[in-house]
Amino acid sequence: MGLPNASDDLSTEVEVDAFRRLFPLRFYEKHLLKSIRPDARPLGRARETTIGLGAVASANGSALAKIGSTTMLGAIKMEVMTPSLETQDEGCIGLLPLTARFPVSLSLLKTPGRPAEGAPVVAKQLSDTILSSGMINLKELSLVSGKAAWMAYLDIYCLDADGATFDTALLSAVAAFSHSIVTRDSWWKRTA
Repeated sequence: MGLPNASDDLSTEVEVDAFRRLFPLRFYEKHLLKSIRPDARPLGRARETTIGLGAVASANGSALAKIGSTTMLGAIKMEVMTPSLETQDEGCIGLLPLTARFPVSLSLLKTPGRPAEGAPVVAKQLSDTILSSGMINLKELSLVSGKAAWMAYLDIYCLDADGATFDTALLSAVAAFSHSIVTRDSWWKRTA
């Protein structure tokens, strides 16, 4: 009886992946019958979740969020802008379009330079969720009514995707906003 080798492990992995792609219903039924997920977690156990604040030193706020193997980096960059006439006492969040960058490997097209197919969907969901949640009071971003306000730009970078992409992107965005440190004083110091 010989020791297992890497080529046997690789061929088994390829066979499992082929079975999953060819017979997805049977693949998931087999796991459900055993009360486990394809990643070997019990059905009732959530993926391990971690958040690291301050991942990007040059950003005004940033966070690295990880749910399972899915990893997203959220970064906030703040700029002073002139508010619009309709909202003179409010700042703005640069979410439309939200920058959600996914590696080309997530795209079915695998065309270099083209965003992954899921990126626009996740970006739209994030934009809708953040703007409708009220988690950011746009009036607090006002510096001088009608003259100056903060514009917060949010970038999300997908470093690894293994499910729960929206959840991980939202977690990184919320954590990055919570880590943002911008005050009226920091603007006054910039203009003085």
